[in-house]
Amino acid sequence: MSRKPPYPFVKWLGGKGRMAVHVLSRLPNYCETYYEPMLGGGAVFIEMAKMGRFDQAVLGDMNHELMNAWCVVQSDVEALIKELKKKRYTYDKAVYLRIRDEDPFEMSPVSMAARFIYLNKTCFNGLYRVNGDGKFNTPFGKYKNPVVCDAENLRALSKVLKDVSLQEEDFEHIVKGAKKGDAVYFDPPYIPISETSNFDKYTASGFGKEEHERLSRVFSSLAKKRTRVVLSNSSADRALRLYRKFDFDWLTGTRSVGGPADYKKSVKEILVFAGPKDTGWKKRIEQTDDATDQT
Repeated sequence: MSRKPPYPFVKWLGGKGRMAVHVLSRLPNYCETYYEPMLGGGAVFIEMAKMGRFDQAVLGDMNHELMNAWCVVQSDVEALIKELKKKRYTYDKAVYLRIRDEDPFEMSPVSMAARFIYLNKTCFNGLYRVNGDGKFNTPFGKYKNPVVCDAENLRALSKVLKDVSLQEEDFEHIVKGAKKGDAVYFDPPYIPISETSNFDKYTASGFGKEEHERLSRVFSSLAKKRTRVVLSNSSADRALRLYRKFDFDWLTGTRSVGGPADYKKSVKEILVFAGPKDTGWKKRIEQTDDATDQT
């Protein structure tokens, strides 16, 4: 994918930067409303926006600090850039540990967003992880010269977010308005293939078996409404059982967070899809033709 701004402003475990091309191939060339209720770094949304493949978008996530950062980028990007340029956000282990220990819920939205971005850029492999109390606990990362404030990219992102609805809500609530002619992309924490690969601590509550079962039901209901719906997941047996009624692609990706040597081996994933893909594209062509005829 092109690295020209905008691009994701945070690194995110399971982020779709490298795999976005496959997801995009299964999404419509055009849809009325694009929904992404498990937003993370937003790589797929950003590419859809660059290509003008939707009229409007509804984006969300249950991670409060993440969604606060997206909202600040959208509505107060210059204040965020000014904050990130302060000497307080120096790349240094002692500074990192001090900022990590601060309580983000006692901060203004801009300060909370700046802290979140700083920690993401300087922590170990960009891993957002919280403990049972919801406190960020990822260790310091070793980099040559991490860019904490990418002002050009933040401004470019703010522009594409201008008319986007951002929601800190459960995925089922976010997509409740989806209909035929719309598209939804789900990128949940993957079902673990083994116990050692299990990770779902993006929020204190996690994303477990019951949530995956509920997600599969929401996926089915959207498909029945003739909404185009696409979902990424691992190739775990349980994932294959949950989506056995639908078409899917086999993909090979790599885990993006460091660990034991075998943790960096390539892994198989599935990309599930259902619903009509390009009815919205045909409608847009017809609308364009009608507008041309009237001029």
